[in-house]
Amino acid sequence: MAAKPSANLTFSLRPLLRRFYGASWLTALTAFYFRSILPQIRRFVPLYGVTAILSMSYRCQCSCPHCGAGKFPKKPEGELSREEVLKFIDDLARLGGACIHFFGGEPLMAPALLEYVKRTKERGLVATIDTNGLLLDEAMVLKLKEAGIDLIRVSLDSPREEEHDAHRGVKGCWRRAVDGMKLCVKHGIPCFMSLYATKENLASGDFEAMIALARETGVGVRFLSAIQTGRWGQEEVHLSPPEIQKLRSLLAPDVCWETEFLQHKDVPFWCNSMLGNKFDISAYGEVLACAYLPAGFGNIRKEPLEAIVKRMWASEMFKEGSKHFDCPMNDAGFIKKHGDKLTAGRC
Repeated sequence: MAAKPSANLTFSLRPLLRRFYGASWLTALTAFYFRSILPQIRRFVPLYGVTAILSMSYRCQCSCPHCGAGKFPKKPEGELSREEVLKFIDDLARLGGACIHFFGGEPLMAPALLEYVKRTKERGLVATIDTNGLLLDEAMVLKLKEAGIDLIRVSLDSPREEEHDAHRGVKGCWRRAVDGMKLCVKHGIPCFMSLYATKENLASGDFEAMIALARETGVGVRFLSAIQTGRWGQEEVHLSPPEIQKLRSLLAPDVCWETEFLQHKDVPFWCNSMLGNKFDISAYGEVLACAYLPAGFGNIRKEPLEAIVKRMWASEMFKEGSKHFDCPMNDAGFIKKHGDKLTAGRC
């Protein structure tokens, strides 16, 4: 069974459209596509073009203040089995999905990860991964390349080795992350440095220093703005308008804000989850709008994937969240209105 080639249309068109990023006509066309055309396509191909963020596990060698995995306590039913993950990959391909992004915790700790990547590629989907880099040695890079991985994102928190290691709680993490990125470049695997834009690193110049380090290493930069979740959940972390303006001034063909499309200062920020462009699957099988929005809409162990996602996209939370031009979790009104569902972890 193979996915329909058209399911990857948006990925195929990116190289052709890249030089037009920031053009007002392309921004308007993109908005029209997501809000008017895509819902019509999905009447016939239910999950057309969607990216699924699949959490392998919430186990990790690090302990980071921005991590959202702390929202997901251990459950007695355990994490998805090998058979359940393979079935999910098959189901997503059958329903028209475009990409699976392997997430965590630390996905490289999953024993069957390479098999999952290979299965994803066999089904005609794009396969990408986020990693802290601790296990990204040359042997692993070569295995991922052989399995068919399309993109590797490696997390970095500071341009300084000792500061990154202290932040992650693991000595040697910075060096392994940077060396891992260099190995990806050496073996021809597209690679991005993944980092958070915070009030502190924007004020100190560390954010620009990390961009410079990425360029020196030969990789792109993909950043997120701070999200009020995980261990940051009780802090005022979201960025001010001047800080957002500074971020936008740093966007470039090799520096994007969350998605590759947003690499030009004039492109508006849209929440990909609330647009229906992606959703998350927890390590326990729960379908979530996002890993940073801890409310489940159903479990693939109990219901068909298509039914759960359709219910999620039709929910009041989604209708309201689609109006946001920032992460909804940074909106006090959104959290207040849906707080009971977020706390319960169920919509």
